[in-house]
Formats: sequence, structure tokens, C-alpha cells
Amino acid sequence: MSEQAADYFSMLGVPRQFDVDEASLTRAYRELQRSVHPDRFAGGSDRERRLAVQKSSQINEAYETLRSVTRRAAYLLKLAGHPVDTSNTTFSDPEFLMQQLQLREELSDLHDATDPEAALDAFYRDVDNAMAEQKAVFVTGLDADIEQAKAAYAKLQFLEKLRSEAEQKESELLDY
Repeated sequence: MSEQAADYFSMLGVPRQFDVDEASLTRAYRELQRSVHPDRFAGGSDRERRLAVQKSSQINEAYETLRSVTRRAAYLLKLAGHPVDTSNTTFSDPEFLMQQLQLREELSDLHDATDPEAALDAFYRDVDNAMAEQKAVFVTGLDADIEQAKAAYAKLQFLEKLRSEAEQKESELLDY
């Protein structure tokens, strides 16, 4: 398979950029999956069925990667020749550290809020605003300062994890 064909953006027919039109991405994904779905090759040879399963799996991986903010960011960094490993990431940005402390405190205080749903909505707004800031920094950095893009990617990972924790907490709060 050529490098061009291996590019998830090319595979799904969307521009190679951080901001993707999710509706177009989903439409392209569904069309591709219909064309290579293994059921279409049920009467084919073993090789045809195996290739259909492989192609379907590749399309799924491409879609899941481009659909996720952090996976898409990591993929763009990889395509730019700068794969990332954030397993040992530490943040030295005092503003970001303070923001994270505030968000963590906000998250832990949700159980004690007089209106947990309103508090949760405010928390999501805060996290989404922080993510929007880091997305903008990532896009700028990808074109001009790869280290800035890598730092923004690490921050996006942290924020995404925090949002995921809030979603788990939301189900606990709303079960009361």
C-alpha cells in the first residue's frame, strides 16, 4: 500500500487538517464501509473476504483516529515527522497548572453542589473552553512551532481525560 493510500485523511477523502467536518467524515466513512463491508464478499474467495475484512478494519481505524481530537492531533504530529510520547509528560506552564487545579476542584465539588446539573454544565463549559484554547494553540504550533503543538497536544489529552472523568461522574450524579 502506498504512503498516500495509508494516509487516513486521503483514505476518507477529507482535507489533511486539524479541524474536520464531522458530518463529512462520517458520511465518507459510511460510504467506504458500505463498499468494502465483508458481507458483500460472503460469496467471494477466501482472499477477497480476507481483504474486505482488512480494508474494513483500516477504515474503522482511520475513522476512529480522525474522529477523536487527541488521536487526530497525535496522527497529524506523526505525519509531520514528530510522533509523540506523553507517558512522561510534565507541565511547567503555571497558568495551565492553575487551570487544572481549579478544574479538578470544580469536578470534586460536583457532589456537594446545590444544583449538580448546573454545576456540571458550568464544568463542561470550562473544560470545553480550555480545549478550544488548546486546539487553537495546536493548529498554530503545527504550522509554526512543533514543540508548541506537542505541548498543546499533551494538554488536550489531559483535558479530554478530565472531561471523560466528568462524564462518569455525571452518571453517578444523575442516578441519585
